[in-house]
Amino acid sequence: MVFAAFLCLFCLLISPRSLADAGVFTGNGQDLHQITSKTVQLASIEVTIVLGRGPFLFDGTVPGMDRAEYLCKFELRNLSEQDQDIEVGFPVDSQFARGREPEAAEESGNWVLEYAFIARDDKATYHVNFVHRKPQAGTGEFSSVFVWSMHFSPRETRNLTVEYRIPMSMGLVPMQKDENLQPLSGAFGAEFLNIGQVEMAGYITSTGSSWAGNVESARFTVLTEAFEQYFNRRGVTEEIEAKQSSKDLAQFNSSFPVHHPYWIRQVKPGGWESVKGGLQWSYKDFKPNDPIEIRYYTTPFPRLPDEVVPFVKTFLQTLGPNQPRAAELDRLKQVVAATDGCEPTDPQARTFVSQQLWFSPSRDCSAGRLSSSQKEVLHKIEVYEAAAKSH
Repeated sequence: MVFAAFLCLFCLLISPRSLADAGVFTGNGQDLHQITSKTVQLASIEVTIVLGRGPFLFDGTVPGMDRAEYLCKFELRNLSEQDQDIEVGFPVDSQFARGREPEAAEESGNWVLEYAFIARDDKATYHVNFVHRKPQAGTGEFSSVFVWSMHFSPRETRNLTVEYRIPMSMGLVPMQKDENLQPLSGAFGAEFLNIGQVEMAGYITSTGSSWAGNVESARFTVLTEAFEQYFNRRGVTEEIEAKQSSKDLAQFNSSFPVHHPYWIRQVKPGGWESVKGGLQWSYKDFKPNDPIEIRYYTTPFPRLPDEVVPFVKTFLQTLGPNQPRAAELDRLKQVVAATDGCEPTDPQARTFVSQQLWFSPSRDCSAGRLSSSQKEVLHKIEVYEAAAKSH
Protein backbone atom coordinates (compact mmCIF):
# COMPACT_ATOMS: atom_id res chain seq x y z
CA MET A 1 0.00 0.00 0.00
CA VAL A 2 1.49 3.34 -0.97
CA PHE A 3 1.89 6.07 1.58
CA ALA A 4 -0.75 8.41 0.14
CA ALA A 5 -3.37 5.67 -0.07
CA PHE A 6 -2.76 4.71 3.54
CA LEU A 7 -3.10 8.27 4.81
CA CYS A 8 -6.48 8.60 3.15
CA LEU A 9 -7.76 6.09 5.69
CA PHE A 10 -6.97 8.54 8.48
CA CYS A 11 -8.25 11.85 7.17
CA LEU A 12 -10.00 12.74 10.43
CA LEU A 13 -8.03 14.36 13.23
CA ILE A 14 -6.92 11.64 15.61
CA SER A 15 -6.58 12.09 19.36
CA PRO A 16 -2.90 12.43 20.25
CA ARG A 17 -3.30 10.68 23.55
CA SER A 18 -1.73 7.28 24.01
CA LEU A 19 -1.28 5.68 27.42
CA ALA A 20 -2.20 7.22 30.76
CA ASP A 21 -0.99 7.65 34.29
CA ALA A 22 -1.56 4.64 36.52
CA GLY A 23 -5.12 4.76 37.87
CA VAL A 24 -7.22 2.75 40.31
CA PHE A 25 -9.78 0.40 38.78
CA THR A 26 -12.25 -2.24 39.92
CA GLY A 27 -14.20 -5.04 38.25
CA ASN A 28 -13.09 -7.09 35.28
CA GLY A 29 -13.90 -7.52 31.61
CA GLN A 30 -16.98 -5.49 30.64
CA ASP A 31 -17.41 -4.38 34.28
CA LEU A 32 -13.96 -2.81 34.62
CA HIS A 33 -14.16 0.88 35.59
CA GLN A 34 -12.10 3.57 37.27
CA ILE A 35 -12.64 4.37 40.95
CA THR A 36 -10.97 6.59 43.57
CA SER A 37 -8.76 5.20 46.31
CA LYS A 38 -9.00 6.82 49.74
CA THR A 39 -6.03 4.95 51.18
CA VAL A 40 -3.25 4.68 48.56
CA GLN A 41 -1.49 7.85 47.44
CA LEU A 42 0.39 8.46 44.21
CA ALA A 43 3.16 10.47 45.87
CA SER A 44 5.41 11.16 42.89
CA ILE A 45 5.49 10.81 39.10
CA GLU A 46 8.59 10.74 36.89
CA VAL A 47 7.81 10.16 33.20
CA THR A 48 10.29 10.22 30.32
CA ILE A 49 8.99 9.99 26.76
CA VAL A 50 11.43 9.36 23.92
CA LEU A 51 10.19 10.08 20.40
CA GLY A 52 11.90 8.14 17.65
CA ARG A 53 11.82 6.16 14.47
CA GLY A 54 10.12 2.79 14.45
CA PRO A 55 11.91 -0.45 13.50
CA PHE A 56 11.12 -0.08 9.78
CA LEU A 57 11.28 2.68 7.16
CA PHE A 58 8.54 5.28 7.64
CA ASP A 59 6.18 4.67 4.75
CA GLY A 60 2.71 5.39 6.12
CA THR A 61 1.85 1.80 7.01
CA VAL A 62 1.49 0.55 10.58
CA PRO A 63 4.87 -1.27 10.60
CA GLY A 64 6.51 1.91 9.32
CA MET A 65 5.15 4.22 12.02
CA ASP A 66 7.41 6.31 14.22
CA ARG A 67 6.95 5.50 17.88
CA ALA A 68 7.16 6.85 21.40
CA GLU A 69 8.85 4.95 24.21
CA TYR A 70 7.83 5.59 27.81
CA LEU A 71 9.64 5.10 31.11
CA CYS A 72 7.38 5.88 34.08
CA LYS A 73 8.35 5.80 37.73
CA PHE A 74 5.73 6.15 40.46
CA GLU A 75 5.98 6.23 44.23
CA LEU A 76 2.87 4.69 45.78
CA ARG A 77 2.11 4.88 49.50
CA ASN A 78 -0.41 3.00 51.59
CA LEU A 79 -1.63 5.68 54.01
CA SER A 80 -3.62 3.26 56.16
CA GLU A 81 -2.81 0.81 58.93
CA GLN A 82 -4.51 -1.99 56.97
CA ASP A 83 -3.44 -4.25 54.11
CA GLN A 84 -4.62 -2.92 50.76
CA ASP A 85 -5.23 -4.80 47.51
CA ILE A 86 -5.80 -2.62 44.45
CA GLU A 87 -6.27 -3.07 40.74
CA VAL A 88 -3.95 -0.75 38.83
CA GLY A 89 -4.85 0.23 35.28
CA PHE A 90 -3.11 2.01 32.40
CA PRO A 91 -5.74 2.97 29.80
CA VAL A 92 -4.99 2.96 26.08
CA ASP A 93 -6.40 5.75 23.94
CA SER A 94 -4.65 5.44 20.58
CA GLN A 95 -5.84 5.28 16.99
CA PHE A 96 -4.87 1.59 16.97
CA ALA A 97 -7.06 0.58 19.92
CA ARG A 98 -10.04 2.89 19.50
CA GLY A 99 -13.04 1.53 17.69
CA ARG A 100 -11.90 -2.11 17.83
CA GLU A 101 -14.16 -4.90 18.93
CA PRO A 102 -13.40 -6.47 22.33
CA GLU A 103 -10.88 -9.27 21.86
CA ALA A 104 -10.93 -12.80 23.20
CA ALA A 105 -9.12 -13.29 26.50
CA GLU A 106 -6.43 -15.45 24.91
CA GLU A 107 -5.51 -12.53 22.64
CA SER A 108 -4.78 -10.22 25.58
CA GLY A 109 -1.15 -11.30 25.71
CA ASN A 110 -0.62 -10.21 22.11
CA TRP A 111 -1.27 -6.58 23.06
CA VAL A 112 1.04 -6.81 26.08
CA LEU A 113 3.82 -8.11 23.82
CA GLU A 114 3.06 -5.66 21.00
CA TYR A 115 3.56 -2.68 23.29
CA ALA A 116 6.36 -4.34 25.29
CA PHE A 117 4.38 -3.41 28.40
CA ILE A 118 6.19 -4.14 31.69
CA ALA A 119 5.09 -3.20 35.22
CA ARG A 120 7.46 -3.99 38.10
CA ASP A 121 8.71 -2.80 41.47
CA ASP A 122 11.49 -3.91 43.80
CA LYS A 123 9.46 -6.96 44.88
CA ALA A 124 7.69 -8.23 41.79
CA THR A 125 7.26 -8.13 38.04
CA TYR A 126 3.51 -8.11 37.57
CA HIS A 127 1.33 -10.27 35.38
CA VAL A 128 -0.41 -7.75 33.14
CA ASN A 129 -3.72 -8.34 31.39
CA PHE A 130 -5.15 -6.32 28.55
CA VAL A 131 -8.88 -5.65 28.83
CA HIS A 132 -10.78 -4.35 25.81
CA ARG A 133 -14.48 -3.60 26.15
CA LYS A 134 -17.31 -1.44 24.87
CA PRO A 135 -17.72 1.46 27.32
CA GLN A 136 -21.16 2.89 28.01
CA ALA A 137 -21.83 6.08 26.11
CA GLY A 138 -21.25 9.24 28.10
CA THR A 139 -19.39 7.59 30.96
CA GLY A 140 -15.95 8.86 29.98
CA GLU A 141 -14.55 5.39 30.58
CA PHE A 142 -11.66 4.06 28.53
CA SER A 143 -12.34 1.07 26.31
CA SER A 144 -8.89 -0.52 26.52
CA VAL A 145 -6.83 -0.90 29.70
CA PHE A 146 -3.68 -2.73 30.82
CA VAL A 147 -4.42 -3.99 34.36
CA TRP A 148 -2.63 -5.79 37.17
CA SER A 149 -3.08 -6.32 40.92
CA MET A 150 -0.88 -4.93 43.70
CA HIS A 151 -0.80 -5.66 47.43
CA PHE A 152 0.31 -3.11 50.03
CA SER A 153 1.17 -3.87 53.63
CA PRO A 154 0.20 -1.26 56.24
CA ARG A 155 2.03 2.03 55.62
CA GLU A 156 4.06 0.43 52.84
CA THR A 157 5.69 2.47 50.04
CA ARG A 158 6.20 0.82 46.64
CA ASN A 159 8.29 2.21 43.78
CA LEU A 160 6.51 1.14 40.62
CA THR A 161 8.18 1.26 37.19
CA VAL A 162 6.15 0.98 33.99
CA GLU A 163 7.75 0.75 30.54
CA TYR A 164 6.06 0.51 27.16
CA ARG A 165 6.19 1.70 23.58
CA ILE A 166 3.43 2.69 21.20
CA PRO A 167 3.28 3.90 17.58
CA MET A 168 2.80 7.63 17.19
CA SER A 169 -0.66 8.47 15.87
CA MET A 170 -0.81 10.17 12.50
CA GLY A 171 -3.18 11.30 9.78
CA LEU A 172 -4.10 13.93 7.23
CA VAL A 173 -5.75 17.03 8.68
CA PRO A 174 -7.10 20.36 7.44
CA MET A 175 -4.59 23.12 8.13
CA GLN A 176 -7.17 25.79 8.97
CA LYS A 177 -7.31 26.96 12.58
CA ASP A 178 -11.06 26.51 12.42
CA GLU A 179 -11.86 23.09 10.96
CA ASN A 180 -15.41 24.21 10.15
CA LEU A 181 -14.15 27.09 8.01
CA GLN A 182 -14.67 26.61 4.28
CA PRO A 183 -11.49 26.91 2.15
CA LEU A 184 -11.14 30.05 0.07
CA SER A 185 -12.27 30.06 -3.53
CA GLY A 186 -9.74 30.19 -6.32
CA ALA A 187 -6.15 28.99 -6.26
CA PHE A 188 -5.79 29.09 -2.48
CA GLY A 189 -8.79 26.87 -2.05
CA ALA A 190 -6.87 24.00 -3.68
CA GLU A 191 -6.89 20.89 -1.51
CA PHE A 192 -3.13 20.36 -1.54
CA LEU A 193 -2.59 23.85 -0.03
CA ASN A 194 -5.11 23.23 2.76
CA ILE A 195 -4.22 19.71 3.85
CA GLY A 196 -1.30 18.72 6.03
CA GLN A 197 0.02 15.71 7.87
CA VAL A 198 0.05 15.50 11.66
CA GLU A 199 2.11 13.11 13.75
CA MET A 200 1.58 13.07 17.48
CA ALA A 201 2.32 11.52 20.83
CA GLY A 202 1.03 12.26 24.29
CA TYR A 203 0.39 11.23 27.83
CA ILE A 204 -2.88 11.37 29.76
CA THR A 205 -2.43 12.59 33.32
CA SER A 206 -6.06 12.67 34.47
CA THR A 207 -6.18 9.04 35.58
CA GLY A 208 -3.52 9.92 38.17
CA SER A 209 -6.21 11.82 40.06
CA SER A 210 -7.87 8.56 41.12
CA TRP A 211 -5.40 8.09 43.99
CA ALA A 212 -5.74 9.57 47.49
CA GLY A 213 -4.80 13.27 47.69
CA ASN A 214 -2.60 15.25 45.33
CA VAL A 215 0.73 14.19 43.84
CA GLU A 216 3.55 15.74 45.87
CA SER A 217 5.86 16.10 42.86
CA ALA A 218 5.56 15.32 39.17
CA ARG A 219 7.94 15.70 36.27
CA PHE A 220 7.27 14.93 32.62
CA THR A 221 10.15 15.00 30.12
CA VAL A 222 9.81 14.58 26.36
CA LEU A 223 13.06 14.01 24.45
CA THR A 224 12.51 15.57 21.05
CA GLU A 225 15.87 16.71 19.68
CA ALA A 226 17.04 13.50 18.01
CA PHE A 227 13.55 12.82 16.61
CA GLU A 228 13.31 16.31 15.11
CA GLN A 229 16.69 15.93 13.43
CA TYR A 230 15.47 12.68 11.88
CA PHE A 231 12.06 14.24 11.08
CA ASN A 232 13.83 17.05 9.21
CA ARG A 233 15.72 14.58 7.02
CA ARG A 234 12.91 12.07 6.63
CA GLY A 235 10.28 14.28 5.09
CA VAL A 236 6.82 12.88 4.41
CA THR A 237 8.08 9.36 3.70
CA GLU A 238 11.14 7.12 3.59
CA GLU A 239 9.54 4.77 1.09
CA ILE A 240 11.98 3.84 -1.65
CA GLU A 241 10.74 5.21 -4.98
CA ALA A 242 12.28 2.35 -6.96
CA LYS A 243 9.92 -0.08 -5.22
CA GLN A 244 6.79 1.79 -6.32
CA SER A 245 5.02 1.33 -9.62
CA SER A 246 5.02 4.32 -11.95
CA LYS A 247 1.27 4.73 -11.32
CA ASP A 248 1.67 4.70 -7.54
CA LEU A 249 4.62 7.08 -7.72
CA ALA A 250 2.68 9.52 -9.91
CA GLN A 251 -0.27 9.38 -7.50
CA PHE A 252 2.00 10.03 -4.53
CA ASN A 253 3.79 12.96 -6.18
CA SER A 254 0.49 14.58 -7.18
CA SER A 255 -0.64 14.47 -3.54
CA PHE A 256 2.77 15.34 -2.08
CA PRO A 257 4.78 17.39 -4.60
CA VAL A 258 6.97 18.60 -1.73
CA HIS A 259 8.76 15.71 0.00
CA HIS A 260 10.62 17.81 2.62
CA PRO A 261 8.14 20.52 3.57
CA TYR A 262 8.16 23.27 6.16
CA TRP A 263 6.83 21.90 9.48
CA ILE A 264 5.85 23.18 12.90
CA ARG A 265 5.64 21.73 16.40
CA GLN A 266 2.79 22.38 18.83
CA VAL A 267 3.13 21.56 22.53
CA LYS A 268 0.45 21.48 25.24
CA PRO A 269 0.03 22.41 28.01
CA GLY A 270 2.08 25.56 28.49
CA GLY A 271 4.52 26.05 31.32
CA TRP A 272 7.23 23.74 30.00
CA GLU A 273 10.91 24.61 29.88
CA SER A 274 13.70 23.58 27.53
CA VAL A 275 16.08 20.94 28.86
CA LYS A 276 18.94 19.07 27.25
CA GLY A 277 17.50 17.08 24.35
CA GLY A 278 13.91 18.18 24.78
CA LEU A 279 11.36 19.84 27.05
CA GLN A 280 10.00 19.33 30.55
CA TRP A 281 7.08 20.10 32.87
CA SER A 282 7.64 20.16 36.66
CA TYR A 283 4.89 20.38 39.30
CA LYS A 284 4.47 20.43 43.06
CA ASP A 285 1.26 19.50 44.88
CA PHE A 286 -0.04 18.34 41.49
CA LYS A 287 -3.65 17.48 40.70
CA PRO A 288 -3.40 15.50 37.44
CA ASN A 289 -5.69 16.84 34.74
CA ASP A 290 -4.30 18.26 31.47
CA PRO A 291 -2.75 15.79 29.00
CA ILE A 292 0.73 16.19 27.56
CA GLU A 293 0.47 16.65 23.78
CA ILE A 294 3.25 16.90 21.19
CA ARG A 295 2.14 17.44 17.60
CA TYR A 296 4.19 17.80 14.42
CA TYR A 297 2.43 19.32 11.43
CA THR A 298 3.90 19.23 7.94
CA THR A 299 2.64 21.91 5.55
CA PRO A 300 2.51 21.76 1.72
CA PHE A 301 5.25 24.39 1.37
CA PRO A 302 8.83 23.72 0.24
CA ARG A 303 11.73 24.07 2.65
CA LEU A 304 14.38 23.07 0.09
CA PRO A 305 15.09 24.91 -3.20
CA ASP A 306 15.19 21.62 -5.14
CA GLU A 307 11.48 21.06 -4.42
CA VAL A 308 10.20 24.44 -5.63
CA VAL A 309 9.71 23.25 -9.22
CA PRO A 310 7.24 20.38 -8.49
CA PHE A 311 5.47 22.59 -5.94
CA VAL A 312 4.93 25.47 -8.37
CA LYS A 313 3.93 23.14 -11.21
CA THR A 314 1.26 21.56 -8.99
CA PHE A 315 0.05 25.03 -7.99
CA LEU A 316 -0.20 26.19 -11.60
CA GLN A 317 -2.30 23.14 -12.45
CA THR A 318 -4.97 24.42 -10.03
CA LEU A 319 -5.39 27.74 -11.88
CA GLY A 320 -8.29 28.35 -14.20
CA PRO A 321 -7.75 29.67 -17.75
CA ASN A 322 -8.77 33.22 -16.75
CA GLN A 323 -6.66 33.47 -13.62
CA PRO A 324 -3.58 35.71 -14.12
CA ARG A 325 -0.57 33.52 -13.42
CA ALA A 326 1.81 36.31 -12.46
CA ALA A 327 -0.55 37.71 -9.83
CA GLU A 328 -1.25 34.26 -8.36
CA LEU A 329 2.47 33.44 -8.25
CA ASP A 330 3.13 36.71 -6.42
CA ARG A 331 0.51 35.74 -3.85
CA LEU A 332 2.05 32.27 -3.60
CA LYS A 333 5.48 33.80 -2.95
CA GLN A 334 4.02 35.89 -0.13
CA VAL A 335 2.35 32.81 1.37
CA VAL A 336 5.61 30.87 1.30
CA ALA A 337 7.37 33.83 2.96
CA ALA A 338 4.68 33.71 5.65
CA THR A 339 6.06 30.36 6.83
CA ASP A 340 8.89 32.50 8.21
CA GLY A 341 6.42 34.87 9.88
CA CYS A 342 6.20 37.58 7.20
CA GLU A 343 2.61 38.78 6.87
CA PRO A 344 1.54 39.15 3.21
CA THR A 345 0.64 42.56 1.82
CA ASP A 346 -1.79 41.07 -0.71
CA PRO A 347 -5.31 40.88 0.86
CA GLN A 348 -6.11 37.40 -0.50
CA ALA A 349 -2.77 35.96 0.61
CA ARG A 350 -3.13 37.66 4.01
CA THR A 351 -6.60 36.18 4.48
CA PHE A 352 -5.32 32.72 3.56
CA VAL A 353 -2.38 32.68 5.99
CA SER A 354 -4.46 34.18 8.82
CA GLN A 355 -6.64 31.06 8.66
CA GLN A 356 -3.70 28.63 8.78
CA LEU A 357 -2.64 27.05 12.07
CA TRP A 358 1.02 27.13 11.02
CA PHE A 359 1.16 30.94 10.66
CA SER A 360 2.90 32.85 13.45
CA PRO A 361 3.58 36.51 12.55
CA SER A 362 7.04 37.94 13.19
CA ARG A 363 8.01 41.57 13.73
CA ASP A 364 11.28 41.15 11.83
CA CYS A 365 10.76 40.22 8.19
CA SER A 366 13.96 41.66 6.80
CA ALA A 367 15.72 39.67 4.08
CA GLY A 368 18.82 39.50 6.24
CA ARG A 369 17.18 37.13 8.71
CA LEU A 370 16.39 34.55 6.03
CA SER A 371 18.69 31.59 5.48
CA SER A 372 20.33 31.09 2.09
CA SER A 373 17.96 28.18 1.46
CA GLN A 374 14.88 30.30 2.23
CA LYS A 375 16.13 33.08 -0.05
CA GLU A 376 16.65 30.61 -2.89
CA VAL A 377 13.17 29.13 -2.46
CA LEU A 378 11.62 32.60 -2.82
CA HIS A 379 13.93 33.47 -5.71
CA LYS A 380 12.86 30.39 -7.67
CA ILE A 381 9.20 31.38 -7.31
CA GLU A 382 10.12 34.88 -8.49
CA VAL A 383 11.66 33.34 -11.64
CA TYR A 384 8.32 31.67 -12.44
CA GLU A 385 6.53 34.97 -11.73
CA ALA A 386 8.85 36.89 -14.07
CA ALA A 387 8.33 34.32 -16.84
CA ALA A 388 4.55 34.61 -16.44
CA LYS A 389 4.73 38.41 -16.73
CA SER A 390 6.71 38.17 -19.96
CA HIS A 391 4.00 36.14 -21.69
